[in-house]
Amino acid sequence: MSGRLLKIISNILFVILSIVLLIAIYSFISLRVLNEPYVNFFSYTFFQVGSNSMSPSITTNDLLIVKITDDVKENDIITFTSDDMIVTHRLVEVLNDNSYLTKGDANTDYDQPITTDNIIGKVIKVVPNVGVWFKVFTSPKIVVLIMITLFLFSLAFSYKGKKKLKDSDDFGIYYSGIALGKGDKSDR
Repeated sequence: MSGRLLKIISNILFVILSIVLLIAIYSFISLRVLNEPYVNFFSYTFFQVGSNSMSPSITTNDLLIVKITDDVKENDIITFTSDDMIVTHRLVEVLNDNSYLTKGDANTDYDQPITTDNIIGKVIKVVPNVGVWFKVFTSPKIVVLIMITLFLFSLAFSYKGKKKLKDSDDFGIYYSGIALGKGDKSDR
């Protein structure tokens, strides 16, 4: 029974890591091949925080889940591009010329005004201290190593051992493989 449970757990982990591998491959193609600035998963994307400009609400190595939209309002935490960088700050004010003024919660100065074209989206969830692990486990090298390990575990758990022949069983080697059957001694 415990061997069967380990096989079930191994299969579940294999499926989960297969999904992570597909996400890593999709991310690699989006970022490296298509040169997109971020990955789009059904109008959502993920970012790892690199500074404490939004502390205490968002700190370094937090994982941000961002809804890709330009429908934002004052006091929303938004992610946007500024000087070829991706920045996450609070939207402080909507200016009259349809531009936006942002500021990091821990910063004393306002950022340069941005336009709707700069906005990536609105932060909908902050997952504390997960950014590093997300980056590690979506790295293609790590995912492939884990997949190989799970495949080897799966092989180990599926091994059933040697089958013992009964006295009434015949054993023969043929060109097409090994055959096991019933017969009498005159067939040998």
